[in-house]
Amino acid sequence: MFPLTGPGAATTLIETGYYEGLALSVTIRDVAAAAGVSVATVSRVTGPGSTYPVGAATRARVMAAVEQLGYRPNGLARGLTQKNSRLIGVVVPDIANAYYPEVARGIEDVAGEHGYQAVFCSTDRDPDKARAYVEALLDKRVSGLAVIGGGEEVAFAEADLAGYGASAVFVGRPSSAFPTVRVDNVGAAREMTEHLLGLGHTRVGLIAGSETSSTASERRRGYHEALEASGHGPGLVELGDFTEAGGYAAARRLLQAPETPTAIFASNDRMALGALAALSDLGLRVPQDVALVGFDDVPMSTYVRPALTTVSVSARELGVRAMLLLLQRLNGQPGPREVRVRTRLIVRESCGASRQTRTAKDPDAPST
Repeated sequence: MFPLTGPGAATTLIETGYYEGLALSVTIRDVAAAAGVSVATVSRVTGPGSTYPVGAATRARVMAAVEQLGYRPNGLARGLTQKNSRLIGVVVPDIANAYYPEVARGIEDVAGEHGYQAVFCSTDRDPDKARAYVEALLDKRVSGLAVIGGGEEVAFAEADLAGYGASAVFVGRPSSAFPTVRVDNVGAAREMTEHLLGLGHTRVGLIAGSETSSTASERRRGYHEALEASGHGPGLVELGDFTEAGGYAAARRLLQAPETPTAIFASNDRMALGALAALSDLGLRVPQDVALVGFDDVPMSTYVRPALTTVSVSARELGVRAMLLLLQRLNGQPGPREVRVRTRLIVRESCGASRQTRTAKDPDAPST
């Protein structure tokens, strides 16, 4: 895997021509904006041998913008017509989140078995950076792309990639144009909330992810469904940003509210770890004073004390399934529009459940 982010990344990007070209050159999106058309329309006008019908006036407007801005589409056009690089672009939102490298690892493992190499890009949840990476990867003639994450930084990609005629797969975000691999976030979050209610908690707080993330909104929906079904009202919700710092701040806000929760459900494990620190700083014990649970089952969740109750998602399996779907697309084979990867409730010490409360869903969980 060739990392395009992290320590020394700026040098790597400039040396390989990714970043320098992006910073200085006009992109297809600039042409689209200048001509008042979609990116797909620009691609149809400037693409080599394109037979897609485009009106004469629209075509003239696009070509005028191309000439005015000095746009040179040749590199991108080659990338679309000569998909022989054996490279797979992998776009992730946050390399610091241990969940995403595991997804990427699954993609890389399967890609390697089939003679492909993975090019790995981290967007830092920045839409402009995500757009730049996708355009750079296409310009470098990647055979296909795997776009991971459910945030707004990848929302643009579905329409744009369809316009480019690219082969792609989405992981974690629904798509009408490309195959997707997802988990049942709604059902898993509902199950976790029901688990806390079953332990006797009547005030369950939620640390939700960003409002622009489809993953966060689905987990929030499952939480509310469980509360409504049990007659426990609208719930207690504070927003985080899927980071430890966001979880820390959100937990403190929850615990300073007039009605403090007796249990906190963090929408991912990183926020749960931040919440654990906040509870400790406030002199509260987990689970004796406040129960705490997370989502994702990242490796650290097993080793903190108390060990974190969470929802296990096989991140690597998501990557494996995504690459298999992408290979089907690259080979012109029919495949499913969507694949769902199962989740599993992992009951550990942080929720306060006794050994007798544990279910057959996690027979190997450590005892309290």
